[in-house]
Amino acid sequence: MKMTLDIDAKKVEEAMAAYGVETKTEVIDLALRELLRKKAVDRLLGSIGRLPDVITNAELEAPEKRHLNRARRR
Repeated sequence: MKMTLDIDAKKVEEAMAAYGVETKTEVIDLALRELLRKKAVDRLLGSIGRLPDVITNAELEAPEKRHLNRARRR
């Protein structure tokens, strides 16, 4: 898709040099992919609090206390 954009030329050149890309199209594509990746990571991290309790290493090592520890956390 072709379009006309008003983008800070210094920032484009700096990003191209920092990430080793050769064209403006590549650096803009990289930036868009990174924005989308960051949003996906944020969504994933936001959902972590909704996962059920996961057994801890200490609970695995002391199975006789596992049920007591889980009950205390709730």
